[in-house]
Amino acid sequence: MSPRQRVTVLMYHAVVSSPLAVPDWSFLDERAFRAQLEYVARRFEVVTLSQATRSLRQRGVHRPTAVITFDDGFQSVHEVALPVLKRMGLPATVFLVTGMVGTDDTPWFCRLNRALAAASRRSIVWRDETFPLHDALARARAGAVLQSRLKELPHPLLMHELGALVGALGDDARRPVPPTSPYRMLGPREVDAMAASGIIEFGAHTQSHAILSLLTPDEQAAEVEGSVRDVARLTGGSCRLFSYPDGRAGDYDGEVKRALTGAGVEAAVTGISGSNQPTTPRLELRRVGVGSDMDLAEFRLMVHDALPWPGRRPGMA
Repeated sequence: MSPRQRVTVLMYHAVVSSPLAVPDWSFLDERAFRAQLEYVARRFEVVTLSQATRSLRQRGVHRPTAVITFDDGFQSVHEVALPVLKRMGLPATVFLVTGMVGTDDTPWFCRLNRALAAASRRSIVWRDETFPLHDALARARAGAVLQSRLKELPHPLLMHELGALVGALGDDARRPVPPTSPYRMLGPREVDAMAASGIIEFGAHTQSHAILSLLTPDEQAAEVEGSVRDVARLTGGSCRLFSYPDGRAGDYDGEVKRALTGAGVEAAVTGISGSNQPTTPRLELRRVGVGSDMDLAEFRLMVHDALPWPGRRPGMA
């Protein structure tokens, strides 16, 4: 398959103008984001996921094509990323964790990062393993490993273990996220403004950010149907797009895909590496994950499929 007939879907999360106290893969520096988009704008036709899906279905992709996506729905997508997108005239697709829109809640991995940043202790023990916390780099490493281990747990157990971990670090996992925090999620006004911009479309990313394969079929259906319904309500239109939390091959199954089809979803994106061609299943579209540890040279190779993406980063959500 010629590269001209492929679609590269970029996966972002948060874009920040100031670095976090403890680095996290999901929080990308604004300058790096701008440089990446400048490169993509020169080398690719940039379209929304809906447009790309139609072109793939109709075998109408005739030049290198890219899609910009954001998972979770962080407020920084409106405050930091949207102005960059507007200046460049580039469209994007944003997937919302709908149960957190307009609240002072945030995804669990953000609460862990916040607690690590504020901790006064120099190490922590979790499940008989000691994690050094003597500097920001050690805390970032601890956060990446803990995220990777926690996300293997069923969601209720994950949240229980998170609460214990955050408490041991001297914080409260239920503490509200203030409006100025980099962990803050979008509100209905921001969603409305982004939809009115003409360059942003929205999809669903569940209501709670639970990994779907670890839920019962009824719970899976509730997460899918509820988030699709929420996106339609928030945007005043239909919701036909979905992003699997975490997005590894084992994070969704046939039951989830049946629930998506029943909810009217026409395309779903994974966290599995690669580009897309007409034969790629529409409910298992591949993406290139872009995080804070990726320099521009690596980015250039990955977006052209010249460098295999070495799998999901530990902190990927």
